[in-house]
Amino acid sequence: MSAQDIADKAGLSVTLVRQLLRVPEQDQARNIARTSAEAVLGIPAPARREPKAPGLIGSAEASRLLADLARAGWPAPALAQRLAINSRTVAEVREKRPRLHLDLALRIRRLHRELIGLDPVSQGIRPADATRTRTAAARRTPRP
Repeated sequence: MSAQDIADKAGLSVTLVRQLLRVPEQDQARNIARTSAEAVLGIPAPARREPKAPGLIGSAEASRLLADLARAGWPAPALAQRLAINSRTVAEVREKRPRLHLDLALRIRRLHRELIGLDPVSQGIRPADATRTRTAAARRTPRP
């Protein structure tokens, strides 16, 4: 929560909340009015979003899987829609983003298993989009 959020919820001025949040000088006690302390301490903490799979992991496997799907003709927007993420995120992971959430890595692995054997055109992808994706993926792949 920001100082402004705390001030709004507690009914205090944001300046007072910022003063309370500042680290006190060594050996200097703070005099805080009981009503201010009760107002700030009475704010319920926001609920934390529990991730389905916590933590960050390396993206090498996810990058390889997304590159495989691109070589098969699956464009980033179609993959992003199925993964419920932004298509730029798909491109960043494919281009070796250093880390990603474990939950996303697991969804990419599951999506790869579902789509790798399917023809994108038979699944509603325009033939021109599939061809463009295959061509771009071939350019990105280093030649031996």
